Amino acid sequence: MRYLPADVSSFELLRTGNYIYIDKTEYIYKLFQAGARHFFLSRPRRFGKTLIISALKELFLGNRELFKGLWIDTSDWKWEKHPVIHLDFGTIGHSNAEAFRINLAWILDKRADEYGIDTKSAPSVETKLLLFIEELSKKFGVNSVVVLIDEYDKPILDHLKDIEQAKAQRDVLKSFYDVLKGLDQHLRAIFITGVTKFAKTSLFSGLNNLNDITIDPKSANLLGYTEQEITTSFTEYLEALANDNKSTPEIILHEMKTWYNGYQFSEQPLKVYNPFSVIYCLEKKKFANYWYESGTPTFLVNLLRSQYQGLEEIKDVEIGADNLGSFDIENIPLVPLLFQTGYLTLAHYNEATKKYKLSYPNFEIEESFKKFLISSLAHVTSIMVDTSLTKLINALKAQDLASLCKILQTLFAQIPYTLHIEQESYYHSLFQFLMSLLALEAHSEVITNRGIVDTVMSIDNILYIFELKLNKKATHALKQIRDKKYYEPYLLTHSKIILVGLSFKAKENERLNVEYTAQELSGG
Repeated sequence: MRYLPADVSSFELLRTGNYIYIDKTEYIYKLFQAGARHFFLSRPRRFGKTLIISALKELFLGNRELFKGLWIDTSDWKWEKHPVIHLDFGTIGHSNAEAFRINLAWILDKRADEYGIDTKSAPSVETKLLLFIEELSKKFGVNSVVVLIDEYDKPILDHLKDIEQAKAQRDVLKSFYDVLKGLDQHLRAIFITGVTKFAKTSLFSGLNNLNDITIDPKSANLLGYTEQEITTSFTEYLEALANDNKSTPEIILHEMKTWYNGYQFSEQPLKVYNPFSVIYCLEKKKFANYWYESGTPTFLVNLLRSQYQGLEEIKDVEIGADNLGSFDIENIPLVPLLFQTGYLTLAHYNEATKKYKLSYPNFEIEESFKKFLISSLAHVTSIMVDTSLTKLINALKAQDLASLCKILQTLFAQIPYTLHIEQESYYHSLFQFLMSLLALEAHSEVITNRGIVDTVMSIDNILYIFELKLNKKATHALKQIRDKKYYEPYLLTHSKIILVGLSFKAKENERLNVEYTAQELSGG
């Protein structure tokens, strides 16, 4: 029984260490046989980018023995040996721009030395790269050099909280890529991967022939697992998981599909599973939020806190391809970033409007991301969010609105006062995400012929209608529900309806206070 490739991203180790490898070589072959040579690919973290870079390295080095038994070994691929410059910017120190420049220069000298080329006398990163590639070309011939870059964006992403430092990191990278634009006659291939996609004008302006395959059908299945790949490669592990859960492989696969499938990276409805979560689910023999728990980028937390106004519209939003792609450091829109980081995925392509609908890919992401949003916006831990959810359900079932207010008050107490000022939508977002996580029938921003209801929720045959206000009396919120008769559509469908006006009161240097006023109605 072969091993599960948990945390193994070396192609050589996978192929020599008795690990399961999902054969992606046919997709690689088709990419390079189509004529293009220079590629850019954006994918979420832990989705297999490092492994594909490692596979490309071995492929272009001509190490055919590692590909025995794989699709490409039976093809007409020319097994030529190419010099490969492999750089992982995630492992190159970048505490500041100068440190990044120094460390990158050192890495280039080290890589050059491996090929017997001395670049130490070159005075800069740019001249070292230029000399390195030119000398490799002399040794191996024109169009021979392969450049592989993993985590190209990490030096920028790690400094997004300090825009000036992020720009300085970007300038180092831009100068590096500008060198490549004049060396095309020496290059066999370029392959660059990362999580985000920054605008060509700010980073890749010189690489006009860089083919972005992020949402190209040719790369839709290049990373991640298809259902067929899972059923054919992990049969024994699926059976073991089924036995442990006293189930069948068919039922287990259906549950796995709910939890981890749903990622779509082109206009064609080709879905892939999150490979990280699938591997850990099979290894631990348990369904859980593996990918989310493996870490959330700090830059995303900071961006969410600054752009929370758009959170209510992140699911099922429609966006054009031009807005889905790249952006600048100074202007990072939330929705495209959530797509690139894996919290949203393409759900549908409208041929008429040329727009993509985005949505959560699966249960793991939807549940985890909402908890993450609440913990980020409320400045509390995810453990506190989980504890509060249980208490909220109990309070709603018991019709104990005083306890509900105390729970909300405790949960939201750490929100900085600067966010309280005239930011009613902040509390709307938090409350609505909380309610949607309760596994109840809850709807937010419900449109009626008289206005928009903040939240409508049903539990144990009780219908709750909530209206939220900031720094206004709870009676004012309740009066709005009554005056606009938000309850009328539910009078015939629910025997008990509780109208709740919630008031969030925040003053500088004072504890947040949550108050309520309620009225019970009898329905049909």
